[in-house]
Amino acid sequence: MATWAVIYNPTSGNFSEKKLEAALRIWREGGVETRVYPSRYAGHATILAREISGVERVVAHGGDGTLNEVANGVMGRGLPLVFLPGGTANSMAWEIGMPRDAVRAAKVLLNGRPVPVFPGEVGGRVFLLMAGFGFDGTVVYLVTKRLKSWLGPASYLVTGVRALFHPKPEVRVLTPGGTLAGHWVVAARARRYAGMFKVHPRAALLKPELGLVVVSKAMIAPFSLSNLAFGTRFTAPGMALEDHARFRIEADQPLHLHVDGDYVGQRMEFEVGIARQAIPFCFPEGHPALSQ
Repeated sequence: MATWAVIYNPTSGNFSEKKLEAALRIWREGGVETRVYPSRYAGHATILAREISGVERVVAHGGDGTLNEVANGVMGRGLPLVFLPGGTANSMAWEIGMPRDAVRAAKVLLNGRPVPVFPGEVGGRVFLLMAGFGFDGTVVYLVTKRLKSWLGPASYLVTGVRALFHPKPEVRVLTPGGTLAGHWVVAARARRYAGMFKVHPRAALLKPELGLVVVSKAMIAPFSLSNLAFGTRFTAPGMALEDHARFRIEADQPLHLHVDGDYVGQRMEFEVGIARQAIPFCFPEGHPALSQ
């Protein structure tokens, strides 16, 4: 019988103990024994994932932030990583076409298989969805757990309106093709942003580059409405969508940074790129990645 470690965040937006128990029952009936570890504080899931041994897979049950913490804990260990959604946005579930309900997701994950995924990396921390700088980091800095519990993914749009009135330092992005300037920068490992929204049309977990989004102050509102809310591929001066394996970010004032929706802090310089080591990430049964 296989053994999986399940690291869960009891404070995640949509966490349900009953659903977790139902998911574990599905796996148990499918021949998987589970060991359950609650995450008690920020960063705890990373510590747990680094210390766990004697299992075939490590499951992150919570939101995108919980997934990020566990991914950083299993990085370099060769342990397959499973995402069981239980958070507010669950962007990874949207990204890989998996049910956002934990019980339904458990069924398709039972026979899922790991595929090597090279995460993004910034400041020694890896990410599987995105890293956001400047305006994007400010939004995550301002959003509250209460608002997320009330509005779900829409809380980021509401907070984005508040962030429009906060200082927005200019960000310089030094790429192999030249320098871009803007106030909202996203390094996208995946298309999904705050759940249902798509931030970069070409970003994908298995691509060799990160999707780079650079938006000027004047284009923040048009980009939010057209590209995020309505999913169009509208482009205009002051809005850049590129693809690069590595780039550098600089600013004359500290920039807010988030990775996979978790606020990290402020810095003035960042090296961003694709990590040199892969994480065996488990895609659900039937996903096209399993046939490649």
